[in-house]
Amino acid sequence: MLDAGLQSDGLQRARGRASVGFVRKAGTTRLADMHQAGCAKVLLPASYDDMPQAVFINTSGGVTGGDRLQWQAVAGPGTSVALTTQAAERIYKASSGEGQIETSLKLAEGAVLDWLPQETILFEGARLRRRLNVEMADDASALLLEPLVLGRKAMGETLDDVAMNDQWRVTRGGKLVYADALSLIAPLTRTTAGSATLAGARALATLVYIAPDAEARLEPTRRMLDFDAVGAAASAWNGHLVVRFMAADAQPLRQALIRFLSEFRPCALPRVWHM
Repeated sequence: MLDAGLQSDGLQRARGRASVGFVRKAGTTRLADMHQAGCAKVLLPASYDDMPQAVFINTSGGVTGGDRLQWQAVAGPGTSVALTTQAAERIYKASSGEGQIETSLKLAEGAVLDWLPQETILFEGARLRRRLNVEMADDASALLLEPLVLGRKAMGETLDDVAMNDQWRVTRGGKLVYADALSLIAPLTRTTAGSATLAGARALATLVYIAPDAEARLEPTRRMLDFDAVGAAASAWNGHLVVRFMAADAQPLRQALIRFLSEFRPCALPRVWHM
């Protein structure tokens, strides 16, 4: 069984893989195929705008050492789709090994795809390897977001013993156009305290917009980044727009992202973001 893998320590580990594909027919984006296995599921909520939504769900309730999740999506020519997750993904203490989350997105000619997962929350003792791989046509448009929370301030959590390796790779027209990497190692409270790192921030997010109009949206984007409790900055080059967010806790970051995405995107934010 895909969701019943065993580690060398004899403990059961979660396995999940879900994929969706979309095509454009009669002027609208429609589901072409869907596959789900193990602890990974997909919901397709009713949508009343031009961008249908798919919601990925990890039914195992979190990720720990040895677990593996795979999310995949294909946006066919001329399609528009928004992808998100049902809830924040919790990365729990690992007794052995590391959890893995792999996301693969493909955008054909003229496709528009928004990858808008909710927060990933690291707990003490977490071990996570995460990969985001995007293949897009020259004239496609991708909006990519990954929010990360380093322990919950309201619960008095502090993180020292954690390890996370996160890598993004985006190819456009067959060429690598964007690469990003984040490595978090113990002791986290010390390695993230400096002004050259996170200055003690517990919540952060990276948003990347790759599209024909990306650079033209830089100044309007900067005018959207006026938040009371969240630091944010934007830059643009070579068809990319990149925005970084930092906050002392998860809730201010979430509220800032909701406000920003609601202004930046032409369609309503997926409903799960407001729950």
